[in-house]
Amino acid sequence: IDYWCYSGDTGIGSACYLNLCAALGWIREPNQSLFRMQPMDIIEEGPFAPKNNTVPVPEGHGLGVTLSQERLAACHRDFVENGPCNKYHDPEKPGTYRRLPLN
Repeated sequence: IDYWCYSGDTGIGSACYLNLCAALGWIREPNQSLFRMQPMDIIEEGPFAPKNNTVPVPEGHGLGVTLSQERLAACHRDFVENGPCNKYHDPEKPGTYRRLPLN
């Protein structure tokens, strides 16, 4: 089975796919991530920072990352005050936010 991971996720989602890829030996292709686009994250350790084009699998209990209550609260405040990320806002349908750009 060929499988390729692609991530534009938060640190929690990225930790999940890093653990998944490490556990499944049949994932042979390199994974693509958008870590460079994550200026902050809701995990204490994050955002992940590749070195020499690799990211180590987090170690520790569960997914190996620690949720930052302070950063999570900041993201919650931003969502309450500004709504969802409007990158894919459809001006023809106010209140609708697409998950993918469907041009």
